[in-house]
Amino acid sequence: MKLRRVALATTALFLAPLISISSAFADNPSPPPTNQSYSDSMAAYKIDLDKFREAFKVYDNNRRVINQSFKDAIDKAMSDARNINATPQTQMQRRQTMSVKQGAVISATAARDAAIEALGPPPVAPTPPAKPPRADRSRK
Repeated sequence: MKLRRVALATTALFLAPLISISSAFADNPSPPPTNQSYSDSMAAYKIDLDKFREAFKVYDNNRRVINQSFKDAIDKAMSDARNINATPQTQMQRRQTMSVKQGAVISATAARDAAIEALGPPPVAPTPPAKPPRADRSRK
């Protein structure tokens, strides 16, 4: 008797999802969107894409300026260190020169990171509209 109850309960558990799925398939899907709404969406997408390209161009130019100033600061620190190392120095003077060079690199890196953070995140590209489903063609 107990085995029969367990078998009945497991059968009910297995059939319950199938019953709810079959009723979900009976619902009528919404009508497909018309071509007019797709063309409107595509026109809006193209406008958004042009705005994105302009915003990205401005963002990229600003980032290039920041990176160029960083490169100039690093090049200056390296050339200063090379010029000082050209003359004979004691061990202590070499260490001081290296410390000054490292300090200049660290400060240039911190300035670049702060400028990029102040610039903000890059613009996000718009997503294209979904293509409308193809109409079923009847075969002759």
